[in-house]
Amino acid sequence: MKSFLCRKSTLWIVLILIALLPLPSIISYMQRFVVRNGVVTAYRYEVHAPIDGVVEAMAIVPGMVSQGGAALKIGNRRTSGQYETLERELVALEERLVVSRKKLDGYMDRLIKDIDQSLAILSARIKGEKAAFKEAKHRRNRIAKLAKASVATSEDEDKAESEFLRADAKVRSTQLEMGQLKHRRGMLNQSMLPNDLSDGALQVQKRINDLEQNILACKRRMSEIENASGVDDVQNTRNTRAAVALPETAVVWEVDVQDGMEVSKGDRLLSYIDRSRLMVEVAVDDATLELVTPGQPVKVRLYGRSEFIEGKVSRVMGSGGIWHSNLFAAGIKARSPRDGRVLVLIDDPQLYGRVEKFCGVGRTAYAEFEGIGLMEQYFGVFLR
Repeated sequence: MKSFLCRKSTLWIVLILIALLPLPSIISYMQRFVVRNGVVTAYRYEVHAPIDGVVEAMAIVPGMVSQGGAALKIGNRRTSGQYETLERELVALEERLVVSRKKLDGYMDRLIKDIDQSLAILSARIKGEKAAFKEAKHRRNRIAKLAKASVATSEDEDKAESEFLRADAKVRSTQLEMGQLKHRRGMLNQSMLPNDLSDGALQVQKRINDLEQNILACKRRMSEIENASGVDDVQNTRNTRAAVALPETAVVWEVDVQDGMEVSKGDRLLSYIDRSRLMVEVAVDDATLELVTPGQPVKVRLYGRSEFIEGKVSRVMGSGGIWHSNLFAAGIKARSPRDGRVLVLIDDPQLYGRVEKFCGVGRTAYAEFEGIGLMEQYFGVFLR
């Protein structure tokens, strides 16, 4: 009999122990509030056309990140054709100006070399002329002395004087030529062309002046088109061209236009999400919202993933609150009439880098709110 009672007691003890095995898990579960109706979302921003025009240079598709440049450009259909014609004309004029300046530089180099060579020739010649002048001067003086001594005739004296004057004239003439060439050399150094120096260089210089005037006129017409394309707000301000750029953290969500499409000012071009502000929207019953506070830690896990993502409550709103769903890229599909909404900010590098999957936006998830257990949920009113 005692043996039977002992075996029966042992059996009860074993059954009680087996029944108590899940108790730690149950107690742990009772200390946290788990909501399985959540979705990863992000703010969605729309980009609208700033002007009337035609979409061009478009290089984006959904799922792309910003490359730092213009995502697309818009050319005004009223003035872009005329403006682009002037742009092409300006490029052609500037190219011709570059060619003409190079040609003028070649002329200038040749002219400078010719002048330097002429100066070298005159420098060599003037040495001989100065020597001849010095000799003629000595001969004139000697003949004058001999004429006083009645050794030389007056005819010899006149001849010596004439040779002296010719030698002096040659020296002075060469010095004037050298001075004139040095003056021209100085003008060339200052990019000034003497009128009687080279017809070819003067023609090139005239062509350069004409091109510069045409470039200024072309730029003035382009400026007039730009100014004329902008009117007051009542007449819908229109610029010639516009470029659309996206932030570095943007991921293209939708694209509503394509190359060559005409758009009006205010038409939606595309939308994008900000991957630096990923969130999880969680549906929470109004009765439990009293236990959820902004800044409260939350553990989020996406369906299909084993690890948790740390988060923090950023916004709490009841079921009757106005919730602009068009501000978000994704939202909860099924929600009861008494379900409020809780936004949880998350920071997950893995999701941030998955731009090809839109950073996980739209994936279902569940959230575990710390510090809220079953006792608080069902008996919180009495406990408080």
